Amino acid sequence: MNRQLGALLTAEAISMLGSRITFVAVPWLVLTTQDSALLAGLAGLAEMLPYVLAGLIGGPIVDRVGPRPTAVVADTASVLAVAGIPLVAYCDGMSLTALMMLIALAGALRGFGDAAKRALLPRTLAAAGVSTERGTAMYDGICRASTLVGLPLAGLLIAASHPAAVLLFDALSFAASALIIATAVRVGSADAAALAQSREQGYADALRDGFRCVRSDRLILGVMSMLLVTNMFDQAFATVFVPVWVRDGLHGPAALGAIGTAFGLGAVAGNILYTLLAPRLPRRRTFGICFFLGGPAQLLALALSERVWMVLVTAACAGALMSTVNPILMAAVYRRVPTHLHGRAISVLIAVSWAGIPFGGVVGGWATDLLGLRTAALVAAGGYLAVTAAPFVFPAWRELDAHPRADATAAVATA
Repeated sequence: MNRQLGALLTAEAISMLGSRITFVAVPWLVLTTQDSALLAGLAGLAEMLPYVLAGLIGGPIVDRVGPRPTAVVADTASVLAVAGIPLVAYCDGMSLTALMMLIALAGALRGFGDAAKRALLPRTLAAAGVSTERGTAMYDGICRASTLVGLPLAGLLIAASHPAAVLLFDALSFAASALIIATAVRVGSADAAALAQSREQGYADALRDGFRCVRSDRLILGVMSMLLVTNMFDQAFATVFVPVWVRDGLHGPAALGAIGTAFGLGAVAGNILYTLLAPRLPRRRTFGICFFLGGPAQLLALALSERVWMVLVTAACAGALMSTVNPILMAAVYRRVPTHLHGRAISVLIAVSWAGIPFGGVVGGWATDLLGLRTAALVAAGGYLAVTAAPFVFPAWRELDAHPRADATAAVATA
């Protein structure tokens, strides 16, 4: 593997590992101290709303400054923001307002950093001579492996200590990520032509270019619309439904990580299999079937079973199916968006796709308090099935199987 690509993937793996631990620790911290599913959902809102907004407004900045320096600065600042969360918990007691503010700051910084790393990936792949399909599959495999390790580790650490102390690991992971990217990754700085163009164009015009690029592509519009809804259901599942199921079933905090472990094992296995078979598989049909079956499976398991083994088996199967989704979508987007628009266009795509996440926990918490866990999970599963039928219904999704546009491919190859 190319050294720079290996460094970027290593930095992302470390950063994601810390973020997965925080993903479990923060909702559990709020749920156990405040005894409210709604407040646990609000903690997710406090992180994800600034994350989405920062990713959106940060796109033109990434294209102007360059993805590499933006990622380094964002990860460095994240160290202080995340480290402040346990400081508030231990020094000032559990101040919910202060905690939410720090979570929001950490979410915003992570939004800038993730937008930069997504724009940095195709440039690093081009410099390494690695194909888009293989590179996005490797990147997704890193994400899946981080989930596999991070979620059970979070459950074990929370069970062994105070959840606020666990967040210090995430702060250290950001520091390691910033150091690796700063010292070992050399692509992704703004070139003189792009800098001159962005200065002439101005920030607002650059942001509008991102929206125009996304709006003109029917497939990307379809991707955004689907992910907007499914991400909301996924957030409700992870931040509310699972913690409530664990608490009410008296399974213990370690079960929080066990569910994620099962999903991660299935996802890693599925990612390896997909990497081998990807060139032979029809993209649209593979994507549609796997998303339709894998997406709502865990919601149905929580709603219909109290048995841990049943939920774990379902999570593993869902992980294997869902491992195909991100590589297919990422490869399609990188091919269809010119390199000089990666920062702003992909930021718009991510921002819209993730816009449902900040409200997923709130809606999930409200529905759980009002309807009960079983009914809320069944409603979410029904919505998931309805939305993921789109690739079989709307013609725009056939473009997943189309050959990449020549201009976008050339742009990636010469980045």
